[in-house]
Amino acid sequence: MSETRSVEQSVIIETTPELAFEAVTKASELREWCSAEAKTEVHPGGRYDLRWDSGYRIDGKFVELDAPRRAAVTWKGTGEPGETAVEFRIEPTAAGVEVKLVHRGFGPGAEWDEAVTASEKGWAVGLENLKSTLETGIDLRIARRPFLGIRFDRLTPERAAKEGIAAKQGIYVDEAVEGSGARAAGLAKGDVILALGGMETPGNGELGRALSAHQAGDVVAVDLVRGQKRETIQVTLGGRPQEDVPGTLAAVIERLSKRHSEINADLQAAVAELADVEAGQRPAEGEWSVKEVLAHLSSGMREFQTVLIYTAVSGWLDSEPFYMDQFPGQMGAVLAVTPTLKGLVDRFLLDEQETEALVRMLPETTVAHKARFRRLAQQVLSYPDHTCEHIAQIKKNIEILHGG
Repeated sequence: MSETRSVEQSVIIETTPELAFEAVTKASELREWCSAEAKTEVHPGGRYDLRWDSGYRIDGKFVELDAPRRAAVTWKGTGEPGETAVEFRIEPTAAGVEVKLVHRGFGPGAEWDEAVTASEKGWAVGLENLKSTLETGIDLRIARRPFLGIRFDRLTPERAAKEGIAAKQGIYVDEAVEGSGARAAGLAKGDVILALGGMETPGNGELGRALSAHQAGDVVAVDLVRGQKRETIQVTLGGRPQEDVPGTLAAVIERLSKRHSEINADLQAAVAELADVEAGQRPAEGEWSVKEVLAHLSSGMREFQTVLIYTAVSGWLDSEPFYMDQFPGQMGAVLAVTPTLKGLVDRFLLDEQETEALVRMLPETTVAHKARFRRLAQQVLSYPDHTCEHIAQIKKNIEILHGG
């Protein structure tokens, strides 16, 4: 037998041909449903390179393009005997579009069997996720990822030194969620996760990859540091609850505005009786004053606006984690221009208004890309939690300053 083999699959999606075509050709959209990383140049001969967290990668190029109906690419995957080809055909239907996929060029020999099986399974999962992201914005890779059940931050050297933690990097636990496997296993604020299931977790990306190697219901070993002590505990992973994210821009704005109103009332009440001089005093060495907290909130809000713009336009913001204490001059610059307590409060309230205005002005193209819009809405609606944490810090500072 000398004939090559092929894999053919299709899916009906409630979307437009244009959005479906972008989903299978543009790097930003391929990341929404298919790969962890993508780089494409959408023209004949342009690159079509995809990367997965598992280590699998493909290096290809566009062979044919007929927007928004057809795209054909070459496909050379890690460890595969040779190059194959993938073709996407997009045809309008009464329900939206039908995306037809043909992956051809697999050889007849046994050395190709694994690649054929992987293609069949991979495209079945991928096309299911393509449908989900285009119709609902939900990435099934995340929705089905096992749930550890923590709210967390990345451990910084400064935090490690301040809290006496015997680790230089890891996942800092802010809170173990009620009802989660993490809470049941005893994980608590201040714990630092070093590894999960034998995979080191120096940062958020590594934690995600470690979790993706498991399923809900698995019991995994979590290596952690508590202060100066290292230990290992067993945690049962749960199913990931889905966030209640509004599906329309108007609903997102309404919820954000309501949250801001509540937060602002709390902030203004907290500082109402605080003297300007007191607001500039640090409650203890190494702690921020109320003015410094407000400066941090203002500069942080402006940075967040930049994140929103990147997300709205290109879908992703790829950069290394940034911490305020890496550039203390940013906070100093805010205080130099806005030295008074009233000025800092007014400045932050204005920053919030600008963020709301920015969300109102999101391009229609951003809203149309449902997966991108969902991620952006999640960012917008969760960011006020950061403000609430610092308002609690302000209240604590004032209590200390007043001898509480």
